[in-house]
Amino acid sequence: MVKRRFPGRPTRTRSGAREQAAEWPRYGWDVDRRRAAIIGGVGLGVLAAVAAVHVAGTRIRRRHHVDLDELLVPPENVTRHRIATSDGGSLHLVEAGSGQPLVLLHGVTLQWWVWSPLFHLLSDRFRVIAWDMRGHGGSEVGVDGVTLEAAGRDLVEVLEHLDLSDAIVVGHSMGGMAIGRSVVDHPDRLNARSAGLVFLATAATSVSPRFVAGYLGAGAGVLAGKADRANAVPVDRLWRPGDLSASLIRIAFGKEPSADAIEAVRQMIIDVPTVTSVEAGAAILNHDLTDDLGAYEGPAMVIVGSDDHLTPPRLAERIARLLPQAELHVLEGVGHQVMQEQPRRLGELLERFAFSARAARPRRAAGRA
Repeated sequence: MVKRRFPGRPTRTRSGAREQAAEWPRYGWDVDRRRAAIIGGVGLGVLAAVAAVHVAGTRIRRRHHVDLDELLVPPENVTRHRIATSDGGSLHLVEAGSGQPLVLLHGVTLQWWVWSPLFHLLSDRFRVIAWDMRGHGGSEVGVDGVTLEAAGRDLVEVLEHLDLSDAIVVGHSMGGMAIGRSVVDHPDRLNARSAGLVFLATAATSVSPRFVAGYLGAGAGVLAGKADRANAVPVDRLWRPGDLSASLIRIAFGKEPSADAIEAVRQMIIDVPTVTSVEAGAAILNHDLTDDLGAYEGPAMVIVGSDDHLTPPRLAERIARLLPQAELHVLEGVGHQVMQEQPRRLGELLERFAFSARAARPRRAAGRA
């Protein structure tokens, strides 16, 4: 058998590596040691990062909480609606139960079933209602696109379409921003149908670009002048099942999240078109209701997790300062996904607030008269 030799490469001699090393410069193999050290250092850094992601991702995906995981399963006994929006879109809405309406607005890249725990826990006492926000899940975007103004208008149109009264309206993250926008743009229509508002892990002002980059994933990379390339972003690679996606989504949670909760968020993210993330990200970055939110004088509750790194407690405190009747609750050890991390505690707070807000409503009406 003839051994193939690569041109310009020295052969190993019996005298060993020392003679081979002496031959290398003659054949152009003199390597800049400093450059090699840098390249080697970068390589080791990448390997270390990959190993860290693997270790963290494996640990995250093995953690389960049996009593919580059963609440994360989407409810089956629900009624579905298709509601047309005034700008030509449509909303996929789900409801269960009867009683005082509890209206739930999810955050960006999520879907209605992120609220599954509250459906299980409260639909025996409340009429629990949630929908996929425009551009998410089964809802279609109208001509106005994915903006907070459009989402705030969707809220009052849903309340009117279902002919609701005394509703407790809960908005998580971007859903809370949409409630704030509705307070400013449609105060009379919102007040006529609601008894109180709940701002859950959200903000009244624009949030840091770190929020957008961390939570919108690949879509955030096309926010600055690259929206035309949105469909070219390989979102499926970033959010495919595995250690990387688990580690990224872990950012949105507090202490020891359940693997089932993280997987549910991953499935919701992968279903959202990147163009939706792009438009939603732009809306979030331009959000500021500092001068207007205080016009709402009705009952309000602000809830945030102490370990929320996406919309941290200081943003919740700012909302509470702006609203005349707001009560603030900081849940220890909880992250951004409050409804998936501490649904029982959240349900207790909502039930208590619903009772007090409804009791205060006649007095508010008399005061306005």
